[in-house]
Amino acid sequence: MGHRIVLTADRTLMSSYNGSMFVGFAACFPRVLPRWLYTRLFCPPPDRWSNTVSLAPGGLRMIEAVLVNSGIPAEEIAVAHPEKLERVVDRSTKVIGISTSDPLGLGPASSTFSSLLRKESYTAFFFRSLMENPVLRASGAKIIVGGPGAWQLQGETTRKNLGIDCLVEGEGELIAPGLFNDALEGKPIAPRVFGSTVPVDQIPLMKNATVNGNVEISRGCGRGCDFCSPNMRTVRHMPLERILEEVRINLRSVDRITLHAEDVLRYKAKGMVPDRTTVADLFEKVVALCDHVCLSHLALSSALACPGLIEDISRLTGADSGKIKVYGQTGIETGSPALVSKHMKGKAKPFEPENWPEVVKESFKLLHDNNWVPCGTLVMGLPGERAQDVEMTIDLIRDLRPYKSLIVPLFFVPLGEMKEDEFFRAEAMLPEHWILLAECIEHDFHWAPVLMEELFSQDKMSASKAAGFKLANWYMQHRVRKHLDTMKEGKDPRDEGPPFDIHSMAFESPKLEA
Repeated sequence: MGHRIVLTADRTLMSSYNGSMFVGFAACFPRVLPRWLYTRLFCPPPDRWSNTVSLAPGGLRMIEAVLVNSGIPAEEIAVAHPEKLERVVDRSTKVIGISTSDPLGLGPASSTFSSLLRKESYTAFFFRSLMENPVLRASGAKIIVGGPGAWQLQGETTRKNLGIDCLVEGEGELIAPGLFNDALEGKPIAPRVFGSTVPVDQIPLMKNATVNGNVEISRGCGRGCDFCSPNMRTVRHMPLERILEEVRINLRSVDRITLHAEDVLRYKAKGMVPDRTTVADLFEKVVALCDHVCLSHLALSSALACPGLIEDISRLTGADSGKIKVYGQTGIETGSPALVSKHMKGKAKPFEPENWPEVVKESFKLLHDNNWVPCGTLVMGLPGERAQDVEMTIDLIRDLRPYKSLIVPLFFVPLGEMKEDEFFRAEAMLPEHWILLAECIEHDFHWAPVLMEELFSQDKMSASKAAGFKLANWYMQHRVRKHLDTMKEGKDPRDEGPPFDIHSMAFESPKLEA
């Protein structure tokens, strides 16, 4: 039986990633593994047999909630896996809402790996597969697409070719009810709309559980990096009771909670220094409801500004025992104080940009000593980056080797105030960039086996899936290691031939339209 409204996302978003948000990074990989192995290990569906999903991305859950709050009966809305649409979509379906994070593979991680290996990313492949599903157009429903990757779909031709009737850019809670109701009533809807920053009291309480129990505690960042999107510049914090209620809602379906913010450590902070008492109280109350509490993102400067808070969270989550680890994504971006001062002055606060390399090193040591595992990102090719800037980043990465972590180098993508700049590509890499890439790979190869063993033990992963991850890791390392010496010499290893030869669509860099 069909539903009047169906909400979905591509397969790389509609998964619990075998219980680890870090595994979700594999969505940005180029297509170098057989599809059956990739989907089994990295993005298995949360509900194999159900027509609708019990877990969905937070963005879809917000739209679901705001639509129900607007008066649309919950039974008329289905949140479905993209490969089960034929079970919930028919001629009675009037609107299909799709959330996307990286539809054309132009995000920093996807564009980096795809450019290096000249292969399409899984994010782009699965989004295209979703949009080409004949069920979408056979229903005659209006297709509304939004999410953090909407910026990649600004071009009119791109939207037309993909069959998108309306693109929503920015935050969607305020404009979604009007859009969906107009579509339900057969009224025309604009091809492109822009959502404004949503006040906290108008962000709806979720009705159902999210992937890995993701609970938003804050929205926005406020550090003012040049490449930040406008909506991220205004920081808003959710009330504690609202957070705890969403934790309870999630615990009906999951056994873990992931507290989400651009910097979890700055929950309700008045400035750039964390409020230790408030954040510790938040974790204490969430841990009282759930034994397994994680976080999504943290800022290195926040960690170093309040080391006692790191110790508090380790004690509250049980990480101080060493039996479990606290994982979190964080931004290193560069080892050059000059680039920090030029593009991201707020990133180092409350410290100064010239102290950034020391902030990174001391933060990594602090996190390591408290059984935290940061996944740090770098940006290669920032406008104005010189060889000496890259050399500083190389030195920094070498200094981080003793600390358990992953480091992901990313190509610069023009966003925010820098949207008029050029994408950085492998063809523009300096010799120093190749050396930096080799250092990052060696760092990750050093720590990946250790982290996998801990992950398998902590999450009690089945022997077959653990063996699959080990096989995938071995294959990746085996294929890449032979090119590391070339990269260490500052040379492009692709001149020696592709490191991967599994059948895959050749990557062609998409171009954004004006």
